[in-house]
Amino acid sequence: MKNKLKIFTGIIFLFFLLIEGCYKAPVEQPYRITELNNLILLANKSFEKGETERAKNLYTEALKKSRIIQDDNATVIILISLSRLYTSEGKTEEAKKFIDTAIEFSKKTSLPESTIEELDFERARTGFLFNEDVEEILKKLSFSKFTSIKIKSLNLLARLKIKQNKHEEAEKLLNEGLEINQKINRIEEANSLRLLGEIYSDKNKEVAENYLLRALEIDRELAIPEKIALDMETLGMFYKKIGDKKKAKEYFMRTLEIWKALDKKEFEMKMKDEITKF
Repeated sequence: MKNKLKIFTGIIFLFFLLIEGCYKAPVEQPYRITELNNLILLANKSFEKGETERAKNLYTEALKKSRIIQDDNATVIILISLSRLYTSEGKTEEAKKFIDTAIEFSKKTSLPESTIEELDFERARTGFLFNEDVEEILKKLSFSKFTSIKIKSLNLLARLKIKQNKHEEAEKLLNEGLEINQKINRIEEANSLRLLGEIYSDKNKEVAENYLLRALEIDRELAIPEKIALDMETLGMFYKKIGDKKKAKEYFMRTLEIWKALDKKEFEMKMKDEITKF
């Protein structure tokens, strides 16, 4: 019995030796890469929370570190993020400069397909703000294999069609985006609904109101102040358009409250101008 126990113990010991020999500790990322990734994540979180100055500082620090280790992919991603941040502040000239710099980097290195398409989308987005012809870029991106880019591109292409007064085409694009989305990208889902609300405000007030309120509901769930303000302003404009002055003023007042809290003076003044008209 003792011999059997010894043999069994020996087998177990040998088993653990074999397992230990096969086990390889996971390879840790180099410290500088971990540090860079953490900075980008912190910057993203700060931007999401509306702490734009902190986000700028973190992105700027991340940009320096990406250049120290010559990580071109991280550099382009940071420049795209900075462009979006500056656009959110209405500083479109500065935003475009970041994208122009990112484009120069993309010409000198091989980047992942997802990064290239994000850059193409951001180029189209900033170009749209400057009334540049970005339709072909957006059409190409609307067939992207990356769902998030596809949805964003369909929404921006719809905005372009609305600008061209091609509302039927815009509606088809927005519905396609919603069908694909299925809550994959809640921010873009709200954007699609808001744009549909704007389209329907001229042809079906009840449907328009429903779309706009659904967009507001999503942005409230996501707790994004800038988006909530945009939804409320859009609702204010909608109610003003249909002659419901009481609701229009209520939504403008609530929008003003958000912009004041965020210390966005330009947007605050716009709402004050709207409120003084009542």
